[in-house]
Amino acid sequence: MALLVAARQPLRDAFRLPRRVASRYGRAAILGGLSIVTLAAAGCGGQASVTLPRKAPPPALPVALDGPAPSAHDQVISAYTGYWQALGQALDARNAASARATLAQYVVPASIPSLVRGFETDWARGEIQYGGPVPHVLSVRITGGRAAVHDCADFSNAGVQSARTGQVIGSLGDSRVNMISTLLRIRGRWLVSDQVPVVLPCSR
Repeated sequence: MALLVAARQPLRDAFRLPRRVASRYGRAAILGGLSIVTLAAAGCGGQASVTLPRKAPPPALPVALDGPAPSAHDQVISAYTGYWQALGQALDARNAASARATLAQYVVPASIPSLVRGFETDWARGEIQYGGPVPHVLSVRITGGRAAVHDCADFSNAGVQSARTGQVIGSLGDSRVNMISTLLRIRGRWLVSDQVPVVLPCSR
């Protein structure tokens, strides 16, 4: 699913979540020495299906028509929030070429193939996303061409649903997911390269 899409295989084991609520990113997502713990999230396997209204499209990011260029901090925040929107758009495209083109604007190239493979599994099941994560950025640290974004994200209205019936198949259900994402500046763009969970609960 396009939720914690950032680390499906490595973070699935780290979070000890069922496959359907694990996230997907490649092996590159795991860990430079950070401790990992289980995040409280609802599993999808035994969950009853419910019908939700169709989600509204995500709001467009604001575009400055004039004035000073955005700071590096603002560029990182824009890239990070755009990344979450891009994950949902790529999943909902239900087409590998379209998904790759969308992800290329927000994700390092090495991680795109594993993301698309994960999407293809969902497409084969007829699944799309519902809702979406709501970032609550706590801090941004930039060192040269690398940025670390600390987020206490809300995944309580994010999951996957049947594209045919609209019935919910799985939901994360956690309103405070504590995580740090690394972004790299490549050819003038900030791209998400990995995401790791933080051992402590977060507050905002």
